[in-house]
Amino acid sequence: MGVVPPPLGVLIANRPALGWWPVYPSGSFLETMKIMDRKYPSRKCSWARWPVRVLVLGAVMTHLAGCGDSGEPAQTASSRAKEGRVPEQQFFDYRLIESEAGVRQWILQSEMMLKYSGERDVNLFTLNMDFFKEGAHFSVLTADSGKANLTSKNIHAWGNVVVVTDDGRVLETEELFFDNETQLIHNDVFNRFTQDGDVLTGIGLEATPDLEYIEIKQEVEAEVEDGANGESGSR
Repeated sequence: MGVVPPPLGVLIANRPALGWWPVYPSGSFLETMKIMDRKYPSRKCSWARWPVRVLVLGAVMTHLAGCGDSGEPAQTASSRAKEGRVPEQQFFDYRLIESEAGVRQWILQSEMMLKYSGERDVNLFTLNMDFFKEGAHFSVLTADSGKANLTSKNIHAWGNVVVVTDDGRVLETEELFFDNETQLIHNDVFNRFTQDGDVLTGIGLEATPDLEYIEIKQEVEAEVEDGANGESGSR
């Protein structure tokens, strides 16, 4: 299949001592390296001798290479730039704590946090959010992913979102927003709420994180278990 040279608009960086070298637009990658060998004979800048790093600049040239035509559309410059974003901050085992008058309100933990320049939200991966009332724990929210606004402290969680209270109530959904000012959780998607064997489902929700107050907005269905004989019925 051969070695595919990088497209135009990239810089090739050898070891730190060698600095940054531009790829000459007038020739191929190999021709460029020959030019650099002639220009800097003492540096031995052959691309095959040292590992290289490629820094993609804004200008992107479509370059198809491989063992066959994949039939896939070429990536746009904007999509390449988005994929190539580098976070300005990255933390593992990230923790965000909200308190009022020295009393814990909630603690958010995430396996990894990414912060990009110019964005107020931080990106969270595998998050766990514990809620407290007067310092006592009462529920926990878990999700695959999320975002947290560091100014408003509002949270957006999505992917296998589950809220479980200490007394056994369970809310299952795919997306949930937490408003730090109102201390309410809400969404506009499907929800399943379970308490003591009773199941409530529907679209759209507003609730407190302890699930003592919960309102399903649309297409509400309930399955209530009869405690006397163990039977259940829908309504």
